[in-house]
Amino acid sequence: MEITITDEEWNVLAPENFDTTALLRTVDAVDELRGDLNGGEDGGLPQLRIDLLKLHQLAMAVFNEGSRSQVADLFEFAVDLEDQVLGMTNALEQVQDTLSQLTALYPESLSYAGLDDVEAD
Repeated sequence: MEITITDEEWNVLAPENFDTTALLRTVDAVDELRGDLNGGEDGGLPQLRIDLLKLHQLAMAVFNEGSRSQVADLFEFAVDLEDQVLGMTNALEQVQDTLSQLTALYPESLSYAGLDDVEAD
């Protein structure tokens, strides 16, 4: 069955309504995330996971064991991780924004595709 959209819907799918290079920029954003979330060449654990566990150890030492000598390390490391996660969040927001722009152009008639098959049964 061929799925068709209306002429009006087709006209909305014009280049001025969506910049396809935005999708390439989302690929770049995902590549940034891969750098933060991959486990390295050996397929090990993601560095972010390792760093969060290290942060947990520092927090345990400071909050639970009263180690004043590790307070500076705890907060310096927390700030570094916060900056890294903010960068990851920005990359994900770029991906989300681009996908939202594209799906906002979703032709309504495609929502009804396949309904004719159901009604014919």
